[in-house]
Amino acid sequence: MKLSNKNGQTIVEAMIALGILTTGFLGIMALLTKSFFLNRVTSDELTATYLASEGTEVMKNILDHDIYVLGNTWGTCGGVCTNDGTYIADYTTGAPGQDQSLTAIAACPGPYLHIDPTTNLYNYTGSATTNFQRCLRITHTVSAGTIIEVTVNSIINWNTGTFTPQGLNIEDHFYNWHP
Repeated sequence: MKLSNKNGQTIVEAMIALGILTTGFLGIMALLTKSFFLNRVTSDELTATYLASEGTEVMKNILDHDIYVLGNTWGTCGGVCTNDGTYIADYTTGAPGQDQSLTAIAACPGPYLHIDPTTNLYNYTGSATTNFQRCLRITHTVSAGTIIEVTVNSIINWNTGTFTPQGLNIEDHFYNWHP
């Protein structure tokens, strides 16, 4: 009698053990998936921060170029950005020997940035399109007919996965400190 009561007990124990192990592995897989996704989100946020900073640096280079190379009035961007507006620029804009002009656009967000796979530099003409869009919103403060301050908002928009669009806005103020 005792032998017949224990029939099937081993299979029930094995099924319960498999259920517990499966639940544990599914939990681990869910955590790993979430971890990989959050790694991507963090990576995109870091890239966006650097791209926004690059936008303000490009503008600083253009303003300095006006004084040191062109001898123009400070804040005019060689006559290109004398009007308040929205522009695009990449690392080649304002670089020595490169075009100093900004390209005006109607509104933010700007066109998608591209990445050059050989140099890993972002621009608007590369072969691989990214999920980042950048624009520069420029405003001037004028006193007695002279530009005394240029405010630059470097605005980045991007998507990571199926999240709603994300954005970052870095604002920098440039003052006429040149003698």
